[in-house]
Amino acid sequence: MRQSKVNRIKLISSGLPRGGILLLLAFLPAQAVPAADSAVSDTVYYGGNLVRFFAKTEKVVLLDSAWVRYRDMTVYSDSIHYDIRLHRLSAYRDVLFTSGDQNITGAMLEYDLDTRKGMMRTARTEVENGFFRAEEIWLVEENVLNARRGYYTTCELEPPHYAFYGPRTKLFTDDVAIVQPVVLKVFNVPVLAAPFWLVPVGSKRKSGLMPFKIGNSKDQGYYAKNLAYYWVINDYADATFYCDVMTEKGIQPRLEAVYIVNPYARGSLQGSYIEEWNTRRRHYSFNAAHSSKFFLGTDLSAQAEFLSDNSYAPEYAEEQLDWLKQDIFSYAELSRKVLRVGRFSAQVENKTEFARHRTYTCLPKARVSFGTRSLPLGWNASPSLNFEHFFWTYADSTDKDTAHTTDLKARAGLGLASPDYSLGKAGELRISHGLGFSESRSFYNDTLDDQSRTIANNLRIETSQKLLGILNTYEDLAFAHTDDISDTVPPEPCYTASLTSTFSLFRVFDVRAMDMHGLLHTARPSIALSYRPEVTPAGFFGTPHLFSPEAANLSFGVLNGFEAKVGSLKTKQNLGRASFTSAYDLKNKHLSPLRADASLIPFQSVKKLNLQIDGRASFDFDSLVLGDDYSVTTSLSWDKLFGKTLSQASDTTHHYHNPPQNDWRVLLSLNHTYSKRTNMVTGMVTLYAPGWKFTLNSIGYNFTSRQLTNYRLTVWRDLHCWEAIVNLDRLGSQWKYDFEVRIKQLPDVKFGKSTFKTFLPE
Repeated sequence: MRQSKVNRIKLISSGLPRGGILLLLAFLPAQAVPAADSAVSDTVYYGGNLVRFFAKTEKVVLLDSAWVRYRDMTVYSDSIHYDIRLHRLSAYRDVLFTSGDQNITGAMLEYDLDTRKGMMRTARTEVENGFFRAEEIWLVEENVLNARRGYYTTCELEPPHYAFYGPRTKLFTDDVAIVQPVVLKVFNVPVLAAPFWLVPVGSKRKSGLMPFKIGNSKDQGYYAKNLAYYWVINDYADATFYCDVMTEKGIQPRLEAVYIVNPYARGSLQGSYIEEWNTRRRHYSFNAAHSSKFFLGTDLSAQAEFLSDNSYAPEYAEEQLDWLKQDIFSYAELSRKVLRVGRFSAQVENKTEFARHRTYTCLPKARVSFGTRSLPLGWNASPSLNFEHFFWTYADSTDKDTAHTTDLKARAGLGLASPDYSLGKAGELRISHGLGFSESRSFYNDTLDDQSRTIANNLRIETSQKLLGILNTYEDLAFAHTDDISDTVPPEPCYTASLTSTFSLFRVFDVRAMDMHGLLHTARPSIALSYRPEVTPAGFFGTPHLFSPEAANLSFGVLNGFEAKVGSLKTKQNLGRASFTSAYDLKNKHLSPLRADASLIPFQSVKKLNLQIDGRASFDFDSLVLGDDYSVTTSLSWDKLFGKTLSQASDTTHHYHNPPQNDWRVLLSLNHTYSKRTNMVTGMVTLYAPGWKFTLNSIGYNFTSRQLTNYRLTVWRDLHCWEAIVNLDRLGSQWKYDFEVRIKQLPDVKFGKSTFKTFLPE
């Protein structure tokens, strides 16, 4: 029976299997698969330029732009055959399977609706910002696929520049792919191989093996480092198990783990161990950190750190050979807010300082902070308590204990502060008072060495006024009394008084240069008098001699600020400041040097150009010469684009280390420092060219010693899905070089100097 050409036919058949026409292929989300015992009546839509229905054999043939849609899944092909009796679907030539965001293309599709098994030939799809293709994909059970001769790459070209090839692959949909064996091919040439590999696929975190590197060094021999397995424990925790194999040193296992259960707990764990084959020395390192909500609302924060010796890190560090860990530190702290009373915290600490050959333990360190408590009449009180117990152990260069000390310290404090009292035309009044008690004892080798018991009082009275609307004045009167009641030395009370006055002057200049629309200059002159009289110890307050100054100074200065409106929007920009200060000692009749400090940013209106000048200088009135502490620091940065636009990678989902630049661009940064002992310029320049990036970093010239500083030249080359980096370093009279080629999307997959170190000079 032949049916005429149709554009769309709706078929409703009770004879269809319960699952309907269900296509489950590679990388299809599990939630798209209906339950096997589903009793829902399904509707299948299909169409094509030519449709044939064979009643005798119970087959439907769709030809020329054929399509079949079932629920959210659609199959497009040149021809589609559906066997109603056997419940099988076949599609031939230019097959496209879509489901949600998934698109899978292939040359042929076979699928059995009853067994839910099927096969697709020459299949291709996108996974995790990459592409996967295989000669055949077999659906052996729900969410499990087998692939024959599969390839994975992040290169969108055909053929790709590189691909990971596996003759046999088992894929757990949206989970992990097991490849056995795996071969890295570059331009279809095998480069590296492994007997098997676990490749995470899908959008979620997945367990699997991670890329490693091989190389050779003088002290470690031939090595394979970062042999790692990443384990996703659950939604809140994961761990990575590393292993470094070195022919000279031995095998070094390492562990890194992290857990985050917000807002309840979070923490991390790192550890490593090695027993060296050549020296028989044992090295280990362990670090753990944890923070969480503890018993009855208490906050717990802890860190434990252990290190066998301070030579472990620099011997095995790769990126920072000069890094040296000088100490290890462990602590645990419990903190709890007690109703509305305040917060209590208790802490224990342990620290080992390798360089100084000493260790201290603090057990415990406790603090009670009662916060700010409101008192009658608007006053506030801030009480607190502290206690510390330190135990120090000292050793010689051979780590043999030589002495130990114990320090006990206890402190109690109470701060009082008044509100701002209005004095009418006389301004405002503020009063503050601090009272503290402390006791300390020190023991040397269990023998009392020193002790003190101190009471401290601090009283301050402040007033302020604003006269004539522009003149601000401040007065300050303070009394301090500290007494060590454990000795017989009389206390020495201290009285201080100060008077400060300042006002502001403004002037606008009609400046139209460099896209500026007016310049505002603000000048703030100030003058201050401070006075401290001599005091004869006598009782609590002593006897102050008001007309016998122990110290008396008159200081004055001018602070200048500069602002401008720039650009078409007339945005206000800060152009810098400059200040001048000096002081006169009234007791010794001596004028201090005039000091000048300035920080100017003059080109705020010029785009892509930043210039900042910071300077300081002093002038000695006694000798009438410039002081030796003068300095001028100039910082310049310039960003120039030679083109209309700065083009980035077309695919914004690719997070390249160096995005391709399709225009010429120059980035320049210069810093110059000039002082009596220094005259040096340092800088960095970066040149972007289509597919290239040249960076000259940390280069400088010392004009005093007439020497060129150390620097690094980096050349980056865009190789489509790869990138090449070459580094050339000058360290004194020595030169070092390094290079590597790596995949942009998979930067851990790289080849460099360490890979071929055996055949290359240092």
